[in-house]
Amino acid sequence: MFHRSWCFSPVNFTANRSISGEHLLKQGFLRERLGACRSLYRRDLFGHYGCVNAIEFSNHGGDKLISGGDDRRVLLWQLDQALHDQGQPAEMKGHHISNIFCLAFSSDNSRIFSAGNDEQVILHDTNSRETKDVFRHEDAVYGLSVDPNNDNVFASACDDGRVLIWDIRENPTADPFCLANYTSAFHAVVYNPVEPRLLATANSKEGIALWDIRKPRSCVLRFGSSLSSDSAMSVKFNALGTQLVGLRRRLPPVLYNLHSSAAACQFDHPGYYNSCTMKSCCFAGDRDQYLLSGSDDFNLYLWRIPEDTELEPQVAHAHMVLKGHRSIVNQVRFTPATHLVVSSGVEKVIKVWSPFQQPECGGQIDHQDSTPQRSMYSHEEYISLVLNSGQGLSHDYGHQSVQEDPRMIAFFDSLVQREIEGWSSESEDSLDLDEGIFRPLQELAEIDSDSAARATAQAQVLGTRSPRDRQSDTNSTEPLLYTDSRTGENADERTLHPKSREFLSTDSDSDSDEQTGPAVEQQQAARNSSSLP
Repeated sequence: MFHRSWCFSPVNFTANRSISGEHLLKQGFLRERLGACRSLYRRDLFGHYGCVNAIEFSNHGGDKLISGGDDRRVLLWQLDQALHDQGQPAEMKGHHISNIFCLAFSSDNSRIFSAGNDEQVILHDTNSRETKDVFRHEDAVYGLSVDPNNDNVFASACDDGRVLIWDIRENPTADPFCLANYTSAFHAVVYNPVEPRLLATANSKEGIALWDIRKPRSCVLRFGSSLSSDSAMSVKFNALGTQLVGLRRRLPPVLYNLHSSAAACQFDHPGYYNSCTMKSCCFAGDRDQYLLSGSDDFNLYLWRIPEDTELEPQVAHAHMVLKGHRSIVNQVRFTPATHLVVSSGVEKVIKVWSPFQQPECGGQIDHQDSTPQRSMYSHEEYISLVLNSGQGLSHDYGHQSVQEDPRMIAFFDSLVQREIEGWSSESEDSLDLDEGIFRPLQELAEIDSDSAARATAQAQVLGTRSPRDRQSDTNSTEPLLYTDSRTGENADERTLHPKSREFLSTDSDSDSDEQTGPAVEQQQAARNSSSLP
């Protein structure tokens, strides 16, 4: 367990000022500090044995952090102590049996909700770390949100196309309330912090939408164009519940006003792109005057929201580009209490970013980090790493290593490079999914079957799009790609384009029921390894 830190901590100091000091003075100081920074100090937290897919600050001060990922564990960090190397994170006693994709705190921080690829939501007690309950689903769960006015109620966004409302006081086997029921996957759900009867969702085909719990099965507003398919992966409200920020595939963040379907402002930056993995975005700043998002180019981007979006509907350059990750950045979160930013993704590390210098931190605040980015592995180097290691990527985390796995880094490098190759050779108007995305998965399956199942479940590959050739609308009807880890099917017939099935198969006749051979048998076993009993 943690030991009390007696050394001075800027994080503790600024957090305590909000309780014992002048709140407006403290917030004004933090606001000016962040606004003047050109970059942030960074500090690494080590504790996970695989990719970190979910991170969340605690409520009312953000002094705690929860994280979860491919190692199926939920870790609870006391941030001021973790930043001073005081002890280790607390591990929840209940483990998932597959990748964790999402987490949530109850409003009083006494409970933790976790969910992911194993089709269940686990309710943990923060203090005892015991499992309080388990809520079974029919498919993977990609998003969680707790009712801000009622800690007994939470919403889940599911791969089966449903958004479900649960009451933990009810029998876990009782049927939940179904708010939405589509044929395409929901990737995120979030309660409006001021009007909890309203929820926003991100759907793989239906984009970002607003729902009223009093009117289930039909959204009250769909943001963006209603005439085209719009694939969304993340949505967040600001603290006042008046605006939303969303992420759509192949596109940078977009800002919406609550009661208008038209985009209020769109944000971009040279080099930013969002194609290879599922990512999140969030507001930042004490007044939610910034937006944050990770990128496939290993960086975080912080944009300043214009004061008048009607006069400035597009922001072409970020206020700050945070460099230091060694692979794709998927998750970003901000806490206004201390102005800390946390980020995670393909690496096993969680990075903490601060406008204040922390012990043994890197980076600087007066100019952007000029450290050269590491050289990317080629696809051939990735294949060589797997072959030379004698084993492929595995779900076995018994080694309990927090050290970087070069095979994992190389695999996602390969995905990024295949995306870039696709941009230079494929037409944006084509509805066919680019072969360059799926060829690494096919070769990976032939080398190591467990890697193929893990890669498609974790990477959740999207279509390609050049960062230099973006447009303000999305008019493609390509679906997101998910591998069904619970069955022996090659892919979900509802969501995969026939061409993509061809490249995910280890046999050219992917629709045949007579596939045989060790590669197919190993792939079948790998898929079944993460299935429920």
